[in-house]
Amino acid sequence: MAAKSALKNLFPYNCSLKLPPPKFPLFFRSTAAKAITPAAADFSTLECSSSSISNSAQKKQKAKNAKVLKQKTSSFVESQVKRRTRSDREIDEDSLLKYYGNDNSCPHVPVLVGEVLDVFASVPLRSFVDCTLGAAGHSSAIIKAHPEMKLFLGLDVDPVAHEIAQARIKGDLYPDCCKFTSDLQVKTFVNNFKNIKSVLHDIDEKLLVDGILMDLGMSSMQVNNAERGFSVLNNGPLDMRMNPQVTAATSLWSSMF
Repeated sequence: MAAKSALKNLFPYNCSLKLPPPKFPLFFRSTAAKAITPAAADFSTLECSSSSISNSAQKKQKAKNAKVLKQKTSSFVESQVKRRTRSDREIDEDSLLKYYGNDNSCPHVPVLVGEVLDVFASVPLRSFVDCTLGAAGHSSAIIKAHPEMKLFLGLDVDPVAHEIAQARIKGDLYPDCCKFTSDLQVKTFVNNFKNIKSVLHDIDEKLLVDGILMDLGMSSMQVNNAERGFSVLNNGPLDMRMNPQVTAATSLWSSMF
């Protein structure tokens, strides 16, 4: 109470304090953080980064594919080297890959294909006869090595081998990207080569042949298939007929004449 009385004595009148207007405008600074407007995204940088990642992935995939192809090629060549027990020459890897590809999808690769190609290398083969067509291992390589060939004749008494040979030669002549002229005449017969004279006569009485090949004996396709009856390593029927469609009596009779 004493304090209030003292204040009244100091200010006996009711008055309001009026301040003069400021000479300069007043500004107030907020201590709150200012909102930051994000910069526009640079998508060109992101695209470059994505492209770099894509190129890197493609390079890695190409390197991986090349490694797998090299392994397949090495495996294929090695498998052929192991079975070349009757050839004195070094295996020609380039020719092997050229004529038979780089995998083991080929049903049969002849052991002496290099020697056979050498024999006919200097001979123009406009017409050629393969008396033991088999799976067309020799014929396929010879056709590719002699683009001048106009007539090819193939004989084999084994209808199974004949069917494989037909598909193989057709694939060589008419691949996805055709490399050979389509005017090559190909005629194949399920017939014994002892009948070659009559086969040629039926085609053309005046036919002249530039080259003839006979690869005598059984092929690995026949020996490895126990059901054919040629194998001595696996159990199978005692058959041994080159043509399973021929009866045993017919086979015996034909062998006598």
